[in-house]
Amino acid sequence: MPDFYSILLNYIDYFPLIAFLGLLLAGLNLPISEELIIITGGLICHEKTYLTGSTLVAIFLGIILTDFFVYWVGTRVRKGTAKNKFLTRLIPKKALDKMHYYLVKYGFLTFIVCRFIPFGVRNTLFFASGLFNLKFRRFVLFDCIAATISINTIFWLTYHFGKVIEKPVKIAGIVLFFLILAGIISLVISLLISWRKKKNRKESRQEEVTNSIMNDKAS
Repeated sequence: MPDFYSILLNYIDYFPLIAFLGLLLAGLNLPISEELIIITGGLICHEKTYLTGSTLVAIFLGIILTDFFVYWVGTRVRKGTAKNKFLTRLIPKKALDKMHYYLVKYGFLTFIVCRFIPFGVRNTLFFASGLFNLKFRRFVLFDCIAATISINTIFWLTYHFGKVIEKPVKIAGIVLFFLILAGIISLVISLLISWRKKKNRKESRQEEVTNSIMNDKAS
């Protein structure tokens, strides 16, 4: 059986880009763990210290841009300029109402706590922030501080204790690689299907218009 981790090490200099893309996909609620990406980054940088700066920047930008996007979708839905079919299926109204309650009652502390909770809780927070009209500058401040705390906590713990958890995280790195690959493939297939459906609808409308014109001429 090939040593996938050794193969990945040959392309290790591209990890910041992989981490950035993986975090963007994770923000779309694809099954990619934000924590797994940060932990893998910490382990890799423990071995390849020259990647530390670029990896941290890539992780931070990937997380923040994704958070801003989910917040923006929430604002579009609130203003009625966008329909939220995708996120509505993933984020129940009950969860949004509960998150709104926490935002009103605890404010910034909600961001600190939710940053360390996976499985869609973060996206619920960001979407609810936009949906319930948390001011953008306040959202930026809260999110950037909370993200800085969570990223550095997870990354540097992994970095300093890398040798202790090296074997399980090697396995995690392999899993992460295939999850990102599967996520990219799923996204491409989804976009192609969506494009094909739109094309078919457009062709159907054009055909209906053509048939209508021909019927009018015939009559």
